[in-house]
Amino acid sequence: MDMLKAQTTLSTHRSRCERQHVLPYGDTLHSAECGCPDNWSVKTRAADLVDTLFQQAFSRYQQGMLLPCRHLTVAYMLPHHNVTGGMKCLVEHVKLLTCRGHTVIAVHRSDTANTAMPPWTDIKPSVDVVCRLHQRLGDVYPASKIDVVVVGIFHQVAELLVGVAAPVLYWEQGHEWLFGDPVRSQVQHNYRKQDQLFHMVMHLPVALAAVSEAVQSIVTQEFGRTSTIIPNSVDCDRFRPGPLSSHPYTAVLTAPANEQRGRPNAGMRSVLLVGNPSLHLKGFDVAISVLAAVNQAVPLHITWVCQTQPTAAMVPALLASGLRIHLHVNPPQDILPELYCGHDAFLFSSRYEAWGMPVLEAMAAGLAVVATACLGLDTFARHGLNALLAAPQDVMGMVRNLYLVLTNEQVRCQLQINARKTAEQFTPVAIAERLEGVLYSLTSCSKELLQLRQPALADLQQTCAWASLACSKPSTAKPAKQGKENVSVPDRQECHGDQDRVLSG
Repeated sequence: MDMLKAQTTLSTHRSRCERQHVLPYGDTLHSAECGCPDNWSVKTRAADLVDTLFQQAFSRYQQGMLLPCRHLTVAYMLPHHNVTGGMKCLVEHVKLLTCRGHTVIAVHRSDTANTAMPPWTDIKPSVDVVCRLHQRLGDVYPASKIDVVVVGIFHQVAELLVGVAAPVLYWEQGHEWLFGDPVRSQVQHNYRKQDQLFHMVMHLPVALAAVSEAVQSIVTQEFGRTSTIIPNSVDCDRFRPGPLSSHPYTAVLTAPANEQRGRPNAGMRSVLLVGNPSLHLKGFDVAISVLAAVNQAVPLHITWVCQTQPTAAMVPALLASGLRIHLHVNPPQDILPELYCGHDAFLFSSRYEAWGMPVLEAMAAGLAVVATACLGLDTFARHGLNALLAAPQDVMGMVRNLYLVLTNEQVRCQLQINARKTAEQFTPVAIAERLEGVLYSLTSCSKELLQLRQPALADLQQTCAWASLACSKPSTAKPAKQGKENVSVPDRQECHGDQDRVLSG
């Protein structure tokens, strides 16, 4: 792959990418009123003892000193029903553990939903439980029968530490607050209060797992916490190379009246976008600029798989770009793998990611990837090997990379081959085995973990009360009447907790 390095330039992002993971905005997440305890230090908190116990137990499991003796009963707290990368991975955990014989209780807190599992999946848990906003988990399922609780959003951590005796694992998949996105300072939707809540939660005696080294590094750097990595997986039997999809488009943006809405015409190159246009962090303004520039030299057929239809308000310069963009808006999940197939390139423009699930799915489909070097992708994307990377918001760098992929067949084919090989390393079986190890490790020290909550009881109660404020509508924000431990967490429209990041699309 030396020829790739000879034919493309990493521009100014090289020094940034070669450093250890850094925050995309500023040097720290902390401020005078960030929510962290005053004068906190590592090795003085109950949280630090939790980290030590957890790491020691997991090390013993990996060495074969802890052996599973029965299947587990695991509760998965599903934070919302939106189609995001983070939610898809939580749902995949439910499937993996259920298939391996464990009892998995899917739990969703809502006053309107009828099922805990989102309507876009056909995966079935062992038990499906909807917890109404005025209820606690113990009100809808016998808490004493639960071995481990896995939490997918930080807003619910304190409530579960207070209300359930079983070990609680918070799987950090990334969000605006973790990366220091400026949106966290907004008063609207209580983002500022949620930022303070996130800081409070990170000092609680909860076991932590991270989806990537990028997330793990930030958690350690900013909060002195140790976490175990549980990476994402991709089903390479579902996502695999194939011909362009024949599924009809939802709509075509900025298309001339006489345009044929079918497959690319001869001489055109097909480029795929995947992600939510309403999320600024996805950088689709950059993607549109890149595509508009490349389209001047190479006629493009652009397909965009998205959760909502893009508008000019969401993506500036969208209409002025002159691009013809074919949309698949909120497609059924069972046809998603087909929509990835057959494109000449996959363009990914996020400003930051905890993982970047669409990139791994594109690699599994054998696409040549052009992407930003946005933290989480470092786990599996290597410039010049299985992707061409540029710094976030580096339009010209991405233009050069995309043009190279579309015009150099040798480069494109080599990237496609290596991309598929990369995806095959992140199999569901391998991830399931690691996940099991984490859960069994927690059960081995469950009594000790429970005891460590006692010295942190005041902090737990304070955090529960703050969670009820942070997750209420600003106009009616007030503590929950049922008690400090009974925290109502609304859907993601009010508590953005999941990166599609927010959380990979």
